[in-house]
Amino acid sequence: MSQIPNFPQSLLEEHKIWHHARHYVDITNPPPGYGLEFLRFHRDFIARALAWYAQNGYDLRLVEPWTSVPEQIRQAPCYDRAAEARILYQPESFASADELGRFIEASNLHSCIHKQAARIYGDPDIDDFDVAPHDTVFYNIHGMVDRWWRNWEGLGRFEEDGGYWCGPFEGEGDEILSYSPNEELWMLGKLHRNNVGEHEQEHEVTLVEWVVVGDSWEFGPMDDGRPFRIWDSDGDGKLEVLFRDPIKGYWVEGKVRGGRLRWQPVRLEPSPKPAIKPDAKPAVKSTSKTSKQSLLKT
Repeated sequence: MSQIPNFPQSLLEEHKIWHHARHYVDITNPPPGYGLEFLRFHRDFIARALAWYAQNGYDLRLVEPWTSVPEQIRQAPCYDRAAEARILYQPESFASADELGRFIEASNLHSCIHKQAARIYGDPDIDDFDVAPHDTVFYNIHGMVDRWWRNWEGLGRFEEDGGYWCGPFEGEGDEILSYSPNEELWMLGKLHRNNVGEHEQEHEVTLVEWVVVGDSWEFGPMDDGRPFRIWDSDGDGKLEVLFRDPIKGYWVEGKVRGGRLRWQPVRLEPSPKPAIKPDAKPAVKSTSKTSKQSLLKT
């Protein structure tokens, strides 16, 4: 584990100010709104920090989200396994993203992970809000927390008129995937922002261009209670439709490619847990700029 060389001071200050402004919050019982603020701030922050990181040619493997909490952290007395299980396996029990974010804080999961990672890796900066973002472990942790949120976001929430999900399905973003239960059709909406009016009266409007990308007739209605997720299942940066066929018993994945939603059966396998060797020694922090860069460069 290592500190990131030349990390922007402006980003450190931004993270520090956000947390210091909320030091008055009773973290065991955060107020309404705090949970969503926590999730939104860190999603936006890590996206911008990692964009800078990638532009500098550093090794992206060092900042990948953990697929799960390392077992050595899970065994710590402060770690609430029941809380973790609710987040992972019962995301539908949270009525809102705000409730999820507040639970992550109130259950002490967030704090415990930071504290134990700092202890295990021998790096107190990981548990210091003022400087934690200049450590690669910060992104392992918060990338994983963001995946918890995305797991909740991807639930199959269907209304009487269908369901819709926002994100990058085929392009780079600003898209809406919509499902109509009556016709069992799927439509992709692409957002276009245009300025209308003249001079002082000019303002921006958002238009949605809808295109039918496919159907799911052979699989039956999606809103019948089957396990269902909208998720980047293969890590390519695009969202896929993932559900379990209640008749045939296997999982099916749908990808939007070339303007069409294409279905294929898939097999789900559990991700390996990130290992931490009990006898592992903390990484030595070199004072040499060259040696740090050689560690982080691809």
